[in-house]
Amino acid sequence: MNPVQPADFAEYAAATVYEAAGKAGEMAPHIRPVGDAHRLLGRAFTVRCWPSDGLAFMRAVEMAAPGDVLVIDGGGTDRSTVWGGSATIRAKYRGLAGVVTNGAVRDVATIRELGFPVWAAGICVRGGVANHPGWHNGVVSVGDVAVAAGDIVVADIDGVVVVPAGAAAEVLEKTRAQHAKERGADERLRNGGSYDDVLRWYQALSKPDS
Repeated sequence: MNPVQPADFAEYAAATVYEAAGKAGEMAPHIRPVGDAHRLLGRAFTVRCWPSDGLAFMRAVEMAAPGDVLVIDGGGTDRSTVWGGSATIRAKYRGLAGVVTNGAVRDVATIRELGFPVWAAGICVRGGVANHPGWHNGVVSVGDVAVAAGDIVVADIDGVVVVPAGAAAEVLEKTRAQHAKERGADERLRNGGSYDDVLRWYQALSKPDS
């Protein structure tokens, strides 16, 4: 069987994936889209750096594969940046999918101009230094979620959800079922059904012989 790819989740909302994953994997809600791109899918390339030190993400931009999402643990500070315009230009050229970080970013005009997907904890004018190489492809903690290299990142305007690579096939199957369930409920509501009608339908679906 072919391994699950990030693109397999392309038609599903982050909230749907979260529900299908057992209400797990969601990053803290303060990590929000910075630019105009409101969708992000890819495999995590993890980065851990010292706050205010950008050398780790500079190296990560060159190390990551096209389609990867840089998941940057910058220590959670919003008083200096771990991403900016020059990094966005290079990452866009190399075909990276986007960035998710618990740190702050700057040069938002460039991020928006290029349409590069960035989710961050804040925006800050203050830059940093480039001294420490940081750490790459280990397990990081971003938005209260442990993220390993190769995990699947699904993000939209509602937030960021991380699917562990080892659970991707199971979560994808459950996501398809959850999506069908949500569409069925919405259709009933659009056709005049009440919440009670939907709840009864949910209960019927949960029966073993349904």
